[in-house]
Parts: sequence; C-alpha cells; structure tokens
Amino acid sequence: MIEGHKDIREAYRDTHVAREYVARRFREPLGAMLHERQVARMRDVAGTTNPRHVLEIAPGPARVTVDLAPSFATAGVLMDASAQMLAEAQGRLVESGQPGWRLIQGDAFHLPFATSFDLVYSFRLIRHFDDADRGRLYQSIHKVLRPGGLLVFDAVNVTVGRSVRERSGNACQHYDALLTRDEIQAEVERAGFRLIRTDPVQRHYALLYQLQVLVAPRSRRLARWGMEIVDRVPGGEPLEWIVTCERV
Repeated sequence: MIEGHKDIREAYRDTHVAREYVARRFREPLGAMLHERQVARMRDVAGTTNPRHVLEIAPGPARVTVDLAPSFATAGVLMDASAQMLAEAQGRLVESGQPGWRLIQGDAFHLPFATSFDLVYSFRLIRHFDDADRGRLYQSIHKVLRPGGLLVFDAVNVTVGRSVRERSGNACQHYDALLTRDEIQAEVERAGFRLIRTDPVQRHYALLYQLQVLVAPRSRRLARWGMEIVDRVPGGEPLEWIVTCERV
C-alpha cells in the first residue's frame, strides 16, 4: 500500500502514470460518475461565491479544472508536487481552450503563497494521509485562505469504505483515511474551519459496483444510466463525501 508523504509524492512522478491517470480511473462509468459529481459541486461553489483568487492543490492532469475552468471569472493557480502531472495538466488546459492558469510545482504541506485565496479545492489528496499529516495539510491551507474563504475536498466514509477495503485486499494501492461525518467535522474545526456541508457521493455502492462489473463491459451507457438511478435512491450510506468548509 502506498502511504506517507514521500511515497505518495513519488507515486505520481511518473510520466506513464500521469498520462494514463484519467483514462484508468475516471473513464469507466463508476469513475465518470464520481468525476461529474465533483465537477457539479465545484460549479455550484463557483456560481454562488464568484471567487476571484482560486487554488487547486494536487490537480494531477487537471482532471477537475479542465471541466471547471469556464465557471470562474478569472484563471487560477494549480499546484502539484509532480512535474509530470503538471505537464499533462498544461497540455489538457491548452487543448480545452483554458491556457491562462498558472501552474506551480510545490509541496502541499508548505504552500509557497503569500496570496489570500478565496477558494482552495483538492480531490484525492487529504484523504491519503493519516491524522497527523491531515492536520498539517489543513494548517498549510488555512494560512493561504482568507477569512471566510472556502476549502472543498473529498473524504471516505468509514461505514462503506471499510467493507470496500476488505473486499479489495491487496488490490487497494493507496491508503485512505476512513472517517465518520462527526470525525470530519471535529478535525476541520480543530484546524480553524467551520463545516458547511457534506455532499454524499456513490450511495448504495455495492449496487453501483455490480453495475460496473456486470453491465459496463457490455454497455457503458446502460451501466451509467443504471448508476444514476441507483445513486438517486434516498437513503443509503455514501462511499465518499464532498466536504465544504469555511476558514474561520
């Protein structure tokens, strides 16, 4: 299992990993649904708060920002520890007609900014670290957010995540912190944030996974349609939350 600051950083400093990242994780129906939920939530944040100074940490190949960039009034900043990921991000942003974003190689634990951002967002980063390192990341982000600025990130629900991890066994490559909603609220409050909302993603995950395994190989479109119906059925614990909090 890839775990810890150094190992996680090095795992993404690979040209092949960077080039294949989106195709391997977010093209199949289950990953595509997750991607669309994240982009939709971020578009809602952009539309309701109209942030002028925006930072994405660990964007990888700009998976979210390529779709999200038109929602912002001005181009923002992307910061990643991987030069290989930033190269892919640059190419994808140019190809999508969004070349104005500033790309910086840097360490999320030591953000190299004096700017006070209105919005910071990061997916597939904070969740990969243990309690102490998550605390350090929150502190680093807190320093570059203006009071009242928003932080948006993803977190894994312990109720569903534990069973997924047990089924995956050795196939689970990255460490993910498994948390309750109360634990998320407690840790962001300790770091100087106020929890605003947690949006559930991938409810009824066992059914979604069955659609991915049994239906998607025959018809991605049918699998995706079925997943949308299942995910909107009320009740059911989500696999993940999209967490939105405010710097106090």
